Amino acid sequence: MDGRENKEKRSDNRAVNLFALRAAVSAYLCYLGFDLLRAYLVGASTLSGAVAWGCGLGFMGGGLAFALYSWRRCRRETAKRADETGETGKTPDEE
Repeated sequence: MDGRENKEKRSDNRAVNLFALRAAVSAYLCYLGFDLLRAYLVGASTLSGAVAWGCGLGFMGGGLAFALYSWRRCRRETAKRADETGETGKTPDEE
């Protein structure tokens, strides 16, 4: 494996690693929102209802939006890398 192939492989791994990190962050944001709502619904929260619902849904919505952004960015980066390297996604028999 020459240096260029190694660099391309690292670039693909970097995109996947960043996606995994971003997915963890978005999952945590969703968890925070869910926990705020859960605490309010069981009566363990000192927040008012409007604040608990607003923050809970806001965190969950933000987490889902960040997950969508991360997924789209990862797909765009891997597609860009495939275009630059000339990969078709087909096996040599199919080409």
